[in-house]
Amino acid sequence: MIYKRFWRVIILYQAGILLFAFTFAVSLGKDLVYSAISLLAIAMLTGFFGIWLNRTNKKLAFFFSSVRNDDTSLFFPEGTGFSNEKLLNKSLNELNTKLKNAKLNIELQEKFYRTLMERITVGIISFYKNGVVEFTNTEIRRIFGIDQIPHINKLISIDPKLVELLQKIESGEQKRLNVKVDHKLLSLAVHSQSIILQSREVKIVTLQDIKSELDIHEMDSWQKLIRILNHEIMNSVAPITSLSSTISGFYKLGEEQRAPEQITPKIISDTIRGLNIIEDHGKGLIHFLESYRSLTQLPKPEFTRVNIKEFFERITILINGYFYPVRGKNDSIPLISVNVKPDDLTLWADDKLLAQVFLNVVKNSLEAFGESGKGDEIIFNGFRNPEGRIVLTVQDNGPGMESDTLEKIFVPFFSTKNSGNGIGLSLSRQIIRIHNGNISCDSIPGKSTTISMIF
Repeated sequence: MIYKRFWRVIILYQAGILLFAFTFAVSLGKDLVYSAISLLAIAMLTGFFGIWLNRTNKKLAFFFSSVRNDDTSLFFPEGTGFSNEKLLNKSLNELNTKLKNAKLNIELQEKFYRTLMERITVGIISFYKNGVVEFTNTEIRRIFGIDQIPHINKLISIDPKLVELLQKIESGEQKRLNVKVDHKLLSLAVHSQSIILQSREVKIVTLQDIKSELDIHEMDSWQKLIRILNHEIMNSVAPITSLSSTISGFYKLGEEQRAPEQITPKIISDTIRGLNIIEDHGKGLIHFLESYRSLTQLPKPEFTRVNIKEFFERITILINGYFYPVRGKNDSIPLISVNVKPDDLTLWADDKLLAQVFLNVVKNSLEAFGESGKGDEIIFNGFRNPEGRIVLTVQDNGPGMESDTLEKIFVPFFSTKNSGNGIGLSLSRQIIRIHNGNISCDSIPGKSTTISMIF
């Protein structure tokens, strides 16, 4: 509307100037009065046009200047001037009001998010590549007992490893670091995410002290472990104690010891049989303790750059060469599929330890399938999640597990199989942890089971 009126005024001024210019040209040399009037009219119209145009340009210049300076107090009178000027003033005022409201909304949102970040119990620190800190919330200052953190190097007094971690942690990575602040040990869960702010990269890092949560989980894990240890040891020791008492009774009559001539061949035979049983239980207990030692004494990892697609192909060959002959039926071989995106996805890992994890998981899938093997399938997946972290999964279409079993599968020595020692998945979790990763299981009874590893 303003645009049309603006051009309408310009056209009217131009038409008037052209009209009087034509009159001046016709009357020139014939009628000096008409010529003088026409020339005066041309001069007045040109002057008014210049004044009007200059006034309009000044208004626009003032308006844009106030926008650049974040000044929304400018107001143009809407009751004076020509109708097109009134309309222009009204439109500029409306636009100014919208800019003012938008600025107010942004300030309110900024205040809301800043208040939110100040109130949450997770420490937040954001900084540029050069280490200059953009923002810290109250929790981060409380954790480290520092009022101002202008640069991350100020945290060197807390622990140089903390500053090194902040500098090197990649976007989407999650790390854990133990630091001591005022003689108090903190176990910090550190997570990083990078964003571009005004063409500059800003790293946002959250730090949370999870020591109390770890202590609770550790106590819970110890209680579960002690219950299982008690169960396994009692299962071995109780029969040994009972059988030893029975064998001892073979050689007594009441409280008196039997004479050698009273020892019959049957007593000797029963004694040998009992001692064999005691030996078997003793060996089982030794095997159990050796399994516990293997769980607590992992070899030191040797990290290399592992191509996930090639790794999955090697695991498939290992499965074909080892597990399938154990099953004993060619028609019971499950279909193994490999999906990796992108094809050159790599992981910094110890491929031998990682292979042990996958072999443990696949062994559980094969044992869950049983021997029918009809339609059995295992899928290896490798990809990056939206946070940029690498995810590896093993999915099968086996019978799945109920929720009460699912929550115990990573507990040491828990097994649903009579012949199982219950350390496969516990050992796998230990291996994934030394890779700074997490392992979890999701299962749908009667449909599928998925083991996921996030690094």
